[in-house]
Amino acid sequence: MDSFKQIIGKNINEVDLDESPDFFIAALEYDTKLCGKRYPSSKFKIADLDYFNMISFSELFRKDKIVIIWYHDDIITDLEFYHLENDFDVLFSDYYIIKKAIDNGLAHELTEGDTKYLGASRLSEKVSQPNSERLANKREFVLKKKYLQKIINEISMTCF
Repeated sequence: MDSFKQIIGKNINEVDLDESPDFFIAALEYDTKLCGKRYPSSKFKIADLDYFNMISFSELFRKDKIVIIWYHDDIITDLEFYHLENDFDVLFSDYYIIKKAIDNGLAHELTEGDTKYLGASRLSEKVSQPNSERLANKREFVLKKKYLQKIINEISMTCF
C-alpha cells in the first residue's frame, strides 16, 4: 500500500493504475458540497453483464476489497481501503434481484432503483435476453453512487 501513497498530489491521467489480483482499484472523481462534504461523481464498473452467461456472485466479488483513489480536478487527493465483505449480504441480495429479473425474461424492466448497492447500469446498445423475445439494453455491474457515498461516510478522511 505504500506505493499507492506516492500518487497523492499527482494528476490522475499521469498515473498507471494496473489491476490487482487481490482488490479492486477504483479511480473515482468526487465533487464537494458547500459544507465541505465530498460525494462521488460516478459509479464504479465491476464487470460486463452477459445475460446468457451470467457471472456468479462469488466470481463477481472474487476480490473482496477495494482501494479507492479519489481525485478532484484531475488531482489525486485521497486513498481509502474498504472491505466489501462487510456488505456482502446487501450486495448478494442485489445480485439475486438482478439475476431473477434476467432469468424471468425481464431484463428490459431492470432499473438501478431496484437495488441498493449493486446496480445493473444500462448501456445504449440493445441485445437479446433469455426467456423473452423483447430486446433489452446491454448492462454492466456497477457499485452505485449511493454505495460509494456510504463508503465515504463510513471511512474518515484518513489515508492509509
